[in-house]
Amino acid sequence: MYQPMLFVHWKQVRLLLIPFVVAAFGLPMLAVQGLGADATGGVSAEVYQIVSGYQLWLPLFPMLAGAIGIVLALTAWNWDHRLGHVYALSLPVARWEYALLKMGAGVALGLVPALAFWVGAHVAAASVALPAGLNAYPNQLALRFLLAMIMSYAFFFALGSGTIKTTVWVVSAIFAVLVGSELLGDVLVLYFSGLEGVSFLELATDWLVEMGGPFEVFVGNWTLIDV
Repeated sequence: MYQPMLFVHWKQVRLLLIPFVVAAFGLPMLAVQGLGADATGGVSAEVYQIVSGYQLWLPLFPMLAGAIGIVLALTAWNWDHRLGHVYALSLPVARWEYALLKMGAGVALGLVPALAFWVGAHVAAASVALPAGLNAYPNQLALRFLLAMIMSYAFFFALGSGTIKTTVWVVSAIFAVLVGSELLGDVLVLYFSGLEGVSFLELATDWLVEMGGPFEVFVGNWTLIDV
């Protein structure tokens, strides 16, 4: 049962996944490119050059991981939506088991760009002669990349399991809650002066991406080279 789902998902996503695999492999190397060459022909870098120059590439790592997760999630349900979910209803398995097998197939396909990113991170780390005080962390960076991709995949997999109308309603509800919380804060500050300067939108965002929130992995330490 699992292998046919994996094969069907691969057929749906293979043309979209190949560019992501190439990007995942090349992005770490692009991030350390142009740091300078020493007399032996190898690549050397001063601490300031690495820390300041490398920071410009950091937002691209979680963005790439999130994009891969979204593509995998939306293509996972493409076959079902086209056939009106008839195939899923005809199988002798419970709906939750079917969804679990389908989700597992997407995670397995996500290991391909994650592996490419891991190899690219190791190649990038090996191409730079680091000065004393700096170290490369390709394994930790690749693990964070994988976790971010799975988090993005799981969120949009849940949204994609329903109809497009349901997805639009859910996204609209999330947007309404975020915007409404900010408007509610502006109203409450008129009656409670102690709430002045408190942003409910900022608090909600902090809860989602910081303080142990479910999306904290996207804003954590994405540095390949650090002290």
